[in-house]
Amino acid sequence: MWKVFGEEGVMVQFGALWTARIRDLSKRRKDRDRFLKLLDSAEVSHYLDIHQKLHVFTMTLPTSCTADDVDFVKSFVQRIIKSTEYPMVEIDGEEQRAALIITAEEPVDEHKLRMAAWYQKLEEVQKKE
Repeated sequence: MWKVFGEEGVMVQFGALWTARIRDLSKRRKDRDRFLKLLDSAEVSHYLDIHQKLHVFTMTLPTSCTADDVDFVKSFVQRIIKSTEYPMVEIDGEEQRAALIITAEEPVDEHKLRMAAWYQKLEEVQKKE
């Protein structure tokens, strides 16, 4: 059975389960209130990269968060992971590879940015025809 920090669950619930478990594991820690405030404002999602056999959790904080907030969340979560006896993700007692991505940036369509000039030229050519 799949487990996130020792709690059984199904993969489609991993984002919510990770959030609940990290909340439980943060008890009795310094600066917990600040962490919970940031955690409550974040969106946590999960996907499995089957090619690399890697579970990826993405924590998207509001864009109003600062780099200091992101660093704080990072170090807080790292302390929890190091101090817990449970792996972040496991199946049938075997630890799985897992990563956490923390961001406060708005998603950007990199392709659109890189290709903007090309698309503009294409439109000009199509208008001439």
